[in-house]
Amino acid sequence: MRHAALAGLAMAMALSGCSHKPPPAEDVRPVQTMVASRVSAALGATYSGAIVARNQSNQAFRVGGTVVKRLVEVGQHVAVDQALIQLDPANLDLNRQAAKAQLDAARSKAAQSKVNLDRDAELLKQEFISQAEYDRDKVDLDTATSQMQMAQAQYDEGTNQAGYGTLRAAVPGIVTAINVDVGQVVNTATAAVSIARDGDREVVVNVPESRVQQLRDAKNPTITLWANPGREYRARLRRIDPDTDPTTRTYDAYVTVLDPDAAVLLGMTAYVHLPEINQGTAFTLPLTAIVEKPDGAYVWLVDRGTSTVSLHPVRVSAIQGDVALIGAGLADGEVVVTAGVNLLHPDQKVRPAGTYGLRGS
Repeated sequence: MRHAALAGLAMAMALSGCSHKPPPAEDVRPVQTMVASRVSAALGATYSGAIVARNQSNQAFRVGGTVVKRLVEVGQHVAVDQALIQLDPANLDLNRQAAKAQLDAARSKAAQSKVNLDRDAELLKQEFISQAEYDRDKVDLDTATSQMQMAQAQYDEGTNQAGYGTLRAAVPGIVTAINVDVGQVVNTATAAVSIARDGDREVVVNVPESRVQQLRDAKNPTITLWANPGREYRARLRRIDPDTDPTTRTYDAYVTVLDPDAAVLLGMTAYVHLPEINQGTAFTLPLTAIVEKPDGAYVWLVDRGTSTVSLHPVRVSAIQGDVALIGAGLADGEVVVTAGVNLLHPDQKVRPAGTYGLRGS
């Protein structure tokens, strides 16, 4: 019995020892870090875009019909009242002829009514007709005169419509698009020809939301052409769209070329340059360090004593390429996570794979 008890006790102790598992290894994330330090911040920017006309005119037909002639081509310069597109004049001429026939008939009727009334005036003096008969003929003359005026207006309208069969340029400029072709049937108000009006030329650029105010405040911006980088043009911001593009989430800005010459052609690639402005000092971080949240921008800071991270809000003053200028939220010497930020959570232990200090520029 004693040996059996000892054997049972030994087995229980062995089973008890097997049930104790070693504690799990602590989750430590390797991250790239850098030490925050202030640097001199000079803000400037260059945006690329294309040369466009400030005013674009879409010429449309005022009557319907069949296109029989295209009198201009894309890229051609046109003058005011120059013929662009011609419709088949047959139906328009028939309408004018019908209106002319109605006008002639109305004039004849009015003339006859005038003769009748003049005759009735003499008969009324001799008391051969009553006043009522005279008044009736006077009403007939008034009616015939009104019908003649209406027929005249219809004839004038028909004459105008016959003239509308030829689409003419309302503004001088360069033809940028022709949307109809010979044989095509068009309706009233069909946009047929687009004209880039002579005058101001602009560069349309896309501006991120963090740089909108910088563009508004920029003094003496300039424009250069990719085809002629040595020539610099003075520029002025005309407007910035009130809403962002749904695809790029950037604002369209329109910058006017103040002194364009013959070398500034529509569609050319152009660059808008904003002069550098000394912004004092700021912290510089790579964009990979920024954590975007609905309520603003954040960075992960590493506690040197515990090697754990915590999320801190920062204010991004500007973005230059792949670098963000931090205007507030950091202090000199703080360790910022610059890579691996999407894999962290508060109080996560980390192992810095490298720590670098920023140098002043």
